Amino acid sequence: WFIDLSFFYQIMKKLLGIVVLGLLWCNVGVAESKLPACEGTILKKWTDCYGTQDMSDGAKYTGEWKKGKQHGQGTETYTNGDKYVGQWKDGKKNGQGIQYHGDGTVDKEGIFKGGKFQADLKLLPSSGKWETKLGKSYQMPVTIYIPEGTGAKPLILVIHTSGGLNQSEHDYAMALQKEGFLSVVPDFYAPYGLTPPQKKLTWTKFRKDIHNDFTAIISQLKSMSREPIKKVFAVGFSNGGYWAAALAARGDIDAGVSYYGAYSEGGTLRGRGALEKGSILSNTSSKSAPVLMFHGTEDSAVPFKWVAEKFERLYPDIEAHYYDGVDHAYDKKIKKGGRYYNEEATKDSWIKTLEFLRKHGA
Repeated sequence: WFIDLSFFYQIMKKLLGIVVLGLLWCNVGVAESKLPACEGTILKKWTDCYGTQDMSDGAKYTGEWKKGKQHGQGTETYTNGDKYVGQWKDGKKNGQGIQYHGDGTVDKEGIFKGGKFQADLKLLPSSGKWETKLGKSYQMPVTIYIPEGTGAKPLILVIHTSGGLNQSEHDYAMALQKEGFLSVVPDFYAPYGLTPPQKKLTWTKFRKDIHNDFTAIISQLKSMSREPIKKVFAVGFSNGGYWAAALAARGDIDAGVSYYGAYSEGGTLRGRGALEKGSILSNTSSKSAPVLMFHGTEDSAVPFKWVAEKFERLYPDIEAHYYDGVDHAYDKKIKKGGRYYNEEATKDSWIKTLEFLRKHGA
């Protein structure tokens, strides 16, 4: 008798694959830990160890522990069969994780924070370019430039002018990327349907919303980054220069760089004492971060003497550099056909920006 075993071989091969996949699924996130096995009972405050414990609500947790709480990588299986596989911090789901239904299908996948799912955030790639939407309502388009290499990286927002997002902001962010910065270019007009003629709305109707978007983006990127982010900065141009200073004033960042910033908020601040009552200076305190300011003495959009010099005198921690005979948007080759562009001032501002950021921990 001749027996063709190829058919049985194919069946066994498929069955073996299913078994292997099942084993992998059951052990996602709970592979052998480098930590030693936990000893004793949970009452002894397991810390820096790996173990299994039945929780008070009927769930079972297997993974890493610190001071008697789930901390690190671990899996928790619930009484209804659902399962969470991922990162924990101080007893709560925190970091990258996957929530499974009892039948093994995925319920939620992404970033968890404080035990709650944070939309569909995912870890950033190890390097390169990444485009997504972030902000308080996840409606602000952002382009993220991730530098190569491991270890903590400084985060910096690169914020556009009243003319809207242009290639110059991307070019600046890519230059910062080469210097080791996790550089983020937000399009803060997009969520609100704004165009350049509507620029004043960024300081009036939508000011608080845009500010909250920027702080949300910072928080979200801290969760998305593969490496810890220890320092946060912002650099902005004109309208964006206002935002860099506004974020610094409230202590939302570690330092801000403002190129010819619109401190008079697009001309919406007028009259004696108006600048002091504006949304930047009225929010300064002991928590305000330092600001680096660049301005041309012949700035035709934001007056040098009545705005820039006055702002320098009033902001609590500021380093100002002025360029004689230089106009607004002096670093933009495309503005007014390049008529405002000043190569010497542009190069000097770049050098001073890097020095300032490194001085403040970049």
